[in-house]
Amino acid sequence: MFNFRLTLSSIMVLSALNLISACAEKPQTDKTDETAQPAIELAPVINATDSLQAAAQQAQTQDNKRSYLTENPGSGFLTPEIINRSPALSGKTLSSVKIAPNGEFITVLQGREDDAQQQDLWAYDLTSGEGRLLVSSTDILGEPEVLSEEEKNRRERAREYGKGIVSYSWVGDSLLLFPLGGDIYLYDLETKESQQVTATKGYETDPKVSRDGTKVSYVRENELYIKNLKTGLERQLSDGATDTIRNATASFVVQEELNRRTGYWVSPKADRIAYTQIDESGIAIENRLDFGADGVVNIAQRYPFAGTTNATVKLGIVSAKGGRTRWLDLGEDKDIYLTRVVWSADGGSVIAGILSRDQKTHIFKRFNAATGQGEVIYTETSPTWLNIGSTLRALKEGGLLWKAQRNDKAQIFKIDNTGEVVALTPDNLNVHSLLCRNSETGDMFVSGWQETPLETHIFKVSPPQNDKPKSAESSDKAGDESAIDVITEATSTSGETTVEAETETTEAAPIVTQITTRAGQHSARFNKDCSRFIGSFSGLNTPKQTQAFEADGTPLAWLNKNSLDETHPYAPYMDNHITPEFGQISAEDGTLLDYMLFKPVDLRPGEKRASITIVYGGPNVQRVKRDWRNQFAQMLAHHGFVVFQLDNRGATNRGKAFEDSLYRSMGTTEVVDQVTGAEFLRSKSYIDPDRMGVYGWSYGGYMTLHMLGQTELYKSGVSGAPVTDWSLYDTAYTERFLGSPVKDSANYTEGAYENGNVLAHLEGITEPVLLIHGMADDNVVFRNSIILMDAMQKSGKQNLRVMTYPGEKHGFRNPANKTHRDRQILEFFLETLDIEK
Repeated sequence: MFNFRLTLSSIMVLSALNLISACAEKPQTDKTDETAQPAIELAPVINATDSLQAAAQQAQTQDNKRSYLTENPGSGFLTPEIINRSPALSGKTLSSVKIAPNGEFITVLQGREDDAQQQDLWAYDLTSGEGRLLVSSTDILGEPEVLSEEEKNRRERAREYGKGIVSYSWVGDSLLLFPLGGDIYLYDLETKESQQVTATKGYETDPKVSRDGTKVSYVRENELYIKNLKTGLERQLSDGATDTIRNATASFVVQEELNRRTGYWVSPKADRIAYTQIDESGIAIENRLDFGADGVVNIAQRYPFAGTTNATVKLGIVSAKGGRTRWLDLGEDKDIYLTRVVWSADGGSVIAGILSRDQKTHIFKRFNAATGQGEVIYTETSPTWLNIGSTLRALKEGGLLWKAQRNDKAQIFKIDNTGEVVALTPDNLNVHSLLCRNSETGDMFVSGWQETPLETHIFKVSPPQNDKPKSAESSDKAGDESAIDVITEATSTSGETTVEAETETTEAAPIVTQITTRAGQHSARFNKDCSRFIGSFSGLNTPKQTQAFEADGTPLAWLNKNSLDETHPYAPYMDNHITPEFGQISAEDGTLLDYMLFKPVDLRPGEKRASITIVYGGPNVQRVKRDWRNQFAQMLAHHGFVVFQLDNRGATNRGKAFEDSLYRSMGTTEVVDQVTGAEFLRSKSYIDPDRMGVYGWSYGGYMTLHMLGQTELYKSGVSGAPVTDWSLYDTAYTERFLGSPVKDSANYTEGAYENGNVLAHLEGITEPVLLIHGMADDNVVFRNSIILMDAMQKSGKQNLRVMTYPGEKHGFRNPANKTHRDRQILEFFLETLDIEK
């Protein structure tokens, strides 16, 4: 690997060669107009020698040596304490929005005014918008909820940070089912009373209601149960669970990296259940010491490090009446991932997605529910890796709807029973999620983007006029697998693939109508017949709002207007709110990279400011987009820093070719792009090139260490929960991008792990570094930081500071700890980037 340590003179030369910067000093901005497009800056001719001399002269003036930073920004400005307090600055939040079967009202989980994390169950009239509390989470329990370790882990995998009621389901037309405190409850809308369904010493998780509303299933102590709600009879359907054998539960890596968080699936008639059995006995144990005020607890976690043994998985079908499980043949290769499972609409078969260990081949296999016989009905492959999407739905006439990526962008495809594959969305619409499908018209509603990846919109996609569905009889009926009512995270798309099927057809282009128009992030939840949806929106200057709409976008009632009026928690800070500037710069291969820039509100001509680059850099994540979520960046800017963010090659939502840049090259490609961003930043007249800092969390913490180790661009850095050695991260994520670390493996690539290791660049980390890590982190295990500390100490380096947090996992939950962490980061940069006392 080349030496990437850069000097000031080399930076100025590279800047002249690679940088696309503004003709004017200040690029176009969004200001308060959320419909504005990102500014693309044009490149002036730069003389590297002259620029270097000019920069040297400017640096000699006393005025430009001033810090302009402040430890106390004063009233109307954000601080670490303010951005982490309750009520949340973003205002009231609604989650898990669902439309009642009668279409007259919606139900939601809503945080409280004084504690946004404590969620209760509410209902809102769809016409008037009037709301009423249905269930108070604290009234039912009467004491703080105590979570089991399994539930803590499940919530960590799902990134659920709320308390109280975190999920619920409709049961028929008038009942709502929800888990709370380890038991399951029903709320009757007619009697307005709650009923406890289970009352056991065990902890019930993953509850599901049958389609007819008569049965509820759940997992307790790694066994699958089903309960008849009318008779109260509970039946155990699985057996054999031990410390290492778990039924109806997804394994760690499948939850964390493949976005499958359940281990069982109820048939449409609730007469059979398909479920998994995983065996974790071959997985190595990682002992995690959880230090707390009351003592030390040793938590033995089975963690599948890259290149080591994964959990083995079986898939079986059992009658809802109990009895013998029929295990299905998933193939000769047992070292696989079970990605998705779905029942056919008639309940006669189960379709399972099976992904190879190297994640380059994905098949769908259909099994007869009565005989267990199976056949492969679809295969997709990739020369790099396949990102597995969330959309897999069975159609009544047979066949599947699947989100895949065959023309760089993600599309929805129909896989027919005959093997025919048809694109239902065009290749110029990058699809995030399938929201709803009307079987009678063939119309689909999806989220995604056409014009810019910085925004997410809702689209209606109609079949070509000359290719309408044959009849309602040949398609799936509304309310019976017809209208697919699903919201999924826009985090991953299926990789660019080669599809093996019996035939493949190309039809006339579908008709696309954009439903939403405001510049920002839109999401939606439709009712059964796709006639109405609940839409949420957030923009650069608009916190998340929720409103009811007709399918064509005609607004109905506000459910959460969340207006930034004088009563809003953010109102005292609106006068100093910063609308970030957007633009693009060119990577070394000409690829355009999106950035955003936060300037302090008091920035004046002639000033040279310290700056902080907030970096992530890894795959499956997008940081630069138009939405309301940048309070940390705002806070840093309120203390006087210029804040910069860049999505390098490898980030998600810009196509598979953009992502593939990271294949076997972590710690290289993204560093090159972030250097290009740093060159762009330091070329600005208001940036002090000698006072640039870098901060990141998780992959961003890893990138912080690489930016310090491979360049001389930054004066200091903060690394949060970093991966330091990829052989210490999990199999599914790491091997997807780097292959296997085992040298005799067919999936090994020489140099991939070695060059990506932070310790390979340890000698270059000479700047002050603040290392932060939660000691209960079961994602990026704490040993990653221990290895870094040990290496720094053995090399005699004195530039590392450490702040650990007992009991915190990868995503911090305790508000006091989050405040303390953010205060540590701020004060570290105020000190190392030269604050004036």
